[in-house]
Amino acid sequence: MDLILVSAAIVIVVVGILAVSLAFLRAWPTAAMALLVVSVYLNHYKFDVGPVSVRAEHVAVLALAGLLVIYLGWQGIWPRVTVPGLYAIGWWLALALSAFLHAPDFGDTLRHIIRLGLMVLTFLVTVNLVQRRGEWRTFFRILYGVGLAEAAYGVLARAVYAWNFGTLHMLGHTLHSPLNLGVQITRSLPVPAPYGTLEEGNIFGSTMGALLIASLALWLHPRGGISRRWSGLGILLTAAGWILSLTRGAWLAVLIILPVLWVIYPEDGNRRLAHLGLLFAAAPVALVLLVAVLLFAPDSVPAVARLRTLLSLHGDPTFNLRMERWSLAWEDIRMRPFIGWGPGTFVQLHGIRYFAPAWLDSLTIKNVQEGGFLGLVFLYGLWGTAVGDGIWGVLQPNTRDRGMVLALTLGGLVLFLAYHVTDATWLALVWVWLGVLTIRPGGKWARYEDA
Repeated sequence: MDLILVSAAIVIVVVGILAVSLAFLRAWPTAAMALLVVSVYLNHYKFDVGPVSVRAEHVAVLALAGLLVIYLGWQGIWPRVTVPGLYAIGWWLALALSAFLHAPDFGDTLRHIIRLGLMVLTFLVTVNLVQRRGEWRTFFRILYGVGLAEAAYGVLARAVYAWNFGTLHMLGHTLHSPLNLGVQITRSLPVPAPYGTLEEGNIFGSTMGALLIASLALWLHPRGGISRRWSGLGILLTAAGWILSLTRGAWLAVLIILPVLWVIYPEDGNRRLAHLGLLFAAAPVALVLLVAVLLFAPDSVPAVARLRTLLSLHGDPTFNLRMERWSLAWEDIRMRPFIGWGPGTFVQLHGIRYFAPAWLDSLTIKNVQEGGFLGLVFLYGLWGTAVGDGIWGVLQPNTRDRGMVLALTLGGLVLFLAYHVTDATWLALVWVWLGVLTIRPGGKWARYEDA
C-alpha cells in the first residue's frame, strides 16, 4: 500500500510538472521574462542549504535555462552568445582559474564560483529569451514596471515603519509598531532606510538611481508604449526611493549622469551642443546651490545630514572601514596582480574584522583582488561593449525605441558608478539589465528577422 501511494504521488508530481511546463511554454517568452524579472527583484529573501544560500533568482534561471534549451531546440534556433556574452564567460573563467591556482580554501571558493556562474548564465538566458523586436519591448516594460513596483514597496515599507499604530489584530495575527516590511536599521545611518525586497539599502538605492535616470529618459522620449503618465509616476516613486535610501554612492552616480542625460538626449547634434553650452553656464550656479545646502540646511533633515558627511569623510566610520579594506585588498593585488585569488577569498585571507566577515564593497577593487587584472579586462569589456553600443545607438539619428535605449544605457552607467562603493555582480539584477541592453533592436549584438 505504501509503495502504491508513493508511486501515485510521484506520478502526480511528474504530471504536474509537465503540465506547468507546457502551460509555461505556451506563454513563452513573456511568462519567462516575468518570472526572471520578478525573481531578481526578490534577492533579499534566501534560504540556506548547508553553506550555500539559495535565492529565487538561482532557481528561476536554472529552470528557465532548461526550458530555453527545449524551446530553442524545438524551434531549431542556435543560441545567441554575443560579444558581451563572450566577455562575461571570459570573466568567469578568469575567476575560476584564479581560484584554482591561488584560493586558500578552494572548497569554500567553489560555492562562489558556482554562484557567479549562475550570474553569467542569467545573462545568457536573458539574451536568448528575445527573438523578435516586439518581445524586446515587452521585456523592457516588464523590467521597468516591476522596478516601479519595487520602488513603491520600498517607499511604503519606510512609511509603515514610521507609522506608530500601536497594536493591531488582523486575520488572527497581532502586529506591533514599528512594523518592518523592508527597512534597514544601522548605526551608520541617521534614520532607517528602505531596502524593499532587495538585498540591502545600498543595492536598493543604486537600483532606484538607475530607475530614476531611466524614468527621466522615458519622460523625455515617450515613444515605445510607455507614456509620460507612467514615466512621470516613475520619476516620483524612484526619486523618493533614491532619496530615502540615504545611499551616497547612488546619489553621486545620479548627479554625475544627470548632466550626461541633459546633453545627449536630443536627437539633433546642434541641440546637443546648445545643451552642452547651457550646462557649462549653469554648472557654477548648481555648484553654489549644492554648497549652500551642505552649509546651511538643517541637520534635522536626514538626507541633508547624510549628504553633509561627504564634507568630513575622514571622520566617517563607514568610509574609514572601506578605506581599510581597500588597503588590505591592494596588498593582495600586489602579490597576485595578473591572476587574482579567486571569488570570496578576501574573507579567507583576512577573516573576521570588526565582528563581521571581511568583505570588499567595490566593483573594481573586488574584481581585481578576485580575478586579477585579467578578470577586470573581461568585466570592463562586458560593460564597455554593452553600454558602449547603447551610447552609440543614442547618438545616431532616428534610433528606434530611443527612449528605452537611453533609459537602459544611462541607467547602466548609474549602476556601474554606484557599484564602485558597493558590489552587486553576485546578484542577477544587473546581469538582466545588461542583457536587455545588449539585445536592443538595431544594436550590434542582436539581429531580428521581423521588421
